[in-house]
This record gives sequence, C-alpha cells and structure tokens, in this order.
Amino acid sequence: MKIIIDRNIYSDECVSKAIYWLSDSYTITRSLNVDKETISFTPHDNCDFDEKELCNRFFQLLNDFKLRQIVEKETHDIRTILYAKAFEKYID
Repeated sequence: MKIIIDRNIYSDECVSKAIYWLSDSYTITRSLNVDKETISFTPHDNCDFDEKELCNRFFQLLNDFKLRQIVEKETHDIRTILYAKAFEKYID
C-alpha cells in the first residue's frame, strides 16, 4: 500500500516519528520527490492488514506529531524562561 504525503504540510520529523510507531507491524520505505513523499507499507507476516485502518492510523500519527511540533514551537520561549527561573538559585 502507498500513501502520498505533502511535505509542505508534514515535516520530515513528523513523518519519521509516525513511521517509527508503525514499524513494528510494517516494512516501510520512503521516496521523496520535491514536495511530495511516497510512503510504501508492506505488512509483516504476523500483522492483520487493513488498508483503511492503516491509512487512518498513519494520518492520526502524522497529525498528532504535527500538533506536538506546533505546541513546542509556540511554547519554547515560555519553557526556557520557566527553566531559567526554576534553576536561578543554583547559578552564581
């Protein structure tokens, strides 16, 4: 089964993390062509394969990691300030 991803929407980091979480059940290959990436899934022998379920799960993971990336970007400065404040008494 193949899924085509728009790399303008999903970063390499998001795609790589989603693939990692599915790699226990599938052999996965990637092919990048400018702004589109083709992901090919081959189920392992012990895997019950349902294309619709795999597609739904893959996009659920992609969207989850994309949201985490957005939240990290938006809260990075706040977390840095909180860390500095928390440890300021340990700095001379």
